[in-house]
Amino acid sequence: MDIGYAFLVCSMLGILASIASSIAYLRGNDTRKIVKRANFAILTFTLLSFFTLLYYFLVRDFSVRYVFLYSDTHLPLVYTISAVWAGREGSLLLWLLYLSIFIVLSTRRLDKVTAFANAIMCIVAAFFNFLLLTSSNPFVRLSFHPPEGYGLNPLLRTPEMAIHPPAIFLGYAGMTVPFAFAIAATYYREEWVKRARNYLLVAWAFLGFGILLGAWWAYKTLGWGGYWGWDPVENSSLLPWLTASALLHGVIVEERKRGMKLLNYALAVVTFDLVILATFITRSGIISSVHAFARNKEAYAYMVLIALSLLLGFVVYIKRKDFFKCYHSYRLRERLIQGSVLIFALSTVTVLVGTLTPLLMHASVTRSFYRHIEIPLGTALVVLLGVCVVAYRESILRKSVLYSLAAGTLAGIVCFALTKLSLASLGVGIFVFSLAGVIQGYSSRKIDLRRAGAIAAHLGLILLFIGVMGSWMYESSYTNINMGVGQSVHAGDYTLKLNGFREVNGNAKFDVVAYVSVYRDGKLVGVLHPKLIIYNLMRSDRIVASVDIISLPLEDIYIAMGGVTPQGVASFEFYVVPLVSFVWIGSILIIAGGILAALQRREEKTRKGVVDAEGEG
Repeated sequence: MDIGYAFLVCSMLGILASIASSIAYLRGNDTRKIVKRANFAILTFTLLSFFTLLYYFLVRDFSVRYVFLYSDTHLPLVYTISAVWAGREGSLLLWLLYLSIFIVLSTRRLDKVTAFANAIMCIVAAFFNFLLLTSSNPFVRLSFHPPEGYGLNPLLRTPEMAIHPPAIFLGYAGMTVPFAFAIAATYYREEWVKRARNYLLVAWAFLGFGILLGAWWAYKTLGWGGYWGWDPVENSSLLPWLTASALLHGVIVEERKRGMKLLNYALAVVTFDLVILATFITRSGIISSVHAFARNKEAYAYMVLIALSLLLGFVVYIKRKDFFKCYHSYRLRERLIQGSVLIFALSTVTVLVGTLTPLLMHASVTRSFYRHIEIPLGTALVVLLGVCVVAYRESILRKSVLYSLAAGTLAGIVCFALTKLSLASLGVGIFVFSLAGVIQGYSSRKIDLRRAGAIAAHLGLILLFIGVMGSWMYESSYTNINMGVGQSVHAGDYTLKLNGFREVNGNAKFDVVAYVSVYRDGKLVGVLHPKLIIYNLMRSDRIVASVDIISLPLEDIYIAMGGVTPQGVASFEFYVVPLVSFVWIGSILIIAGGILAALQRREEKTRKGVVDAEGEG
């Protein structure tokens, strides 16, 4: 038995011990020390198993099948490490490791709710561990020792793809915590939001960060001038992020008014199930995607987990239906927050329907389906934001909205006068309207970390909106551009000139770099260096096109090289993408906002602990 596999067996024993001791605690036995020791054992042995797999990659032990498939002798160190989670088995082990960390952190103070939640999280961990011990064993060895590995997919040899999977799986693992506490606390008729809110924020932020990295990777690596293609695997990671966003807004109402309990409970369950559904879509290969793993029967086990979690959520709801009854009156601000939750829910349904349509109806869904629905929903959300932020003081709401409306209308008129673009002018008007609302809403309030996080997230959403509007609706694309050395081609307002090529020999690869000058109105804007990277690998997909981008404040000039003939004629794709920088800036602000809000919660807990200690003294 491989030592890494043995560590997984020990981890499974720790999981079973933790579940048993949690049940014993719920039955009245004082097993708190056993639960904590078992959880620590889960983390320790899972970590040892992970480091064992990492060691096999570092020493390039190609007799391990997983190492053979995702590494080779020429792979740089950073990508040798990232290859650990490049495949199905290693990424599942990383997920189990993250879940083990969350189990230890969320069960430091044990009571009945925590014990029940711990049992639920450990059952999920047992599910993943069982797969690792059976169909997804990363420690299977070949009958011989190959001198060379098959090699990591060249498309994954980027900094973004080194970080993207760990961020995504951290978000996925973190979503288990609010699910478990929602079930456990509801069963004991206690509030769960304060227990799980911080974990929800962290999971939401890292999932968003992972999605952002994936979008940036697609933009700079795949060479099609876009960052989001509504691919099923892309959508599958977006789905739980949307419901988690709705949940984060819903818990505001529950904390302040003890309202929306049932909806928040349902969102916690659905978010976890969408995480598992995303895993099924990615790992089953049942829906065609450039990002999916190969088809395998193991993935259908995830459907069993979805069914069991839904059944558990429904049974607890039936048993504690009276707990969700609440009588209260909402102010306008809470009503507007409910509206934002509804928009997130509608967006989730739209993306889910579009994603599953090829599977259920054997019909394709084009990008226009999503854009015709998601852009209006996004517009409604941004407009709602412009009103919601100032609605905390209803006495000044009308005046504040009038100011925002006047600013937005003026901005839209000016934009139309300058550009004659009606949709762009409408987008600018909405952007300024919401921005003015955010500024007014927070200008007269004391700013702490939580409000700073809200400001960052809301500003980021507004910037993301205008960036998506500009890049999706006004992108200019010029494909099948063929140029020889010294030749020039006109592409819209720009002129491209191919100056020449350069070959760069590297370790197990060489690059063919083109030098393309870009002119506008006769003036040089810059020189782009798109290239083809040819890898000397055992795998067939060894030629990768690398794009080059000139980022200007209001647009990106983007070029990708498709190939070169023996006669020195190169083919290019050229794009002008307006306002795409707003997408990246807005996304970063949204994620930073979530992290700041989480830090505020930690600061509040620290202050509360100090006060409690002083009171006891």
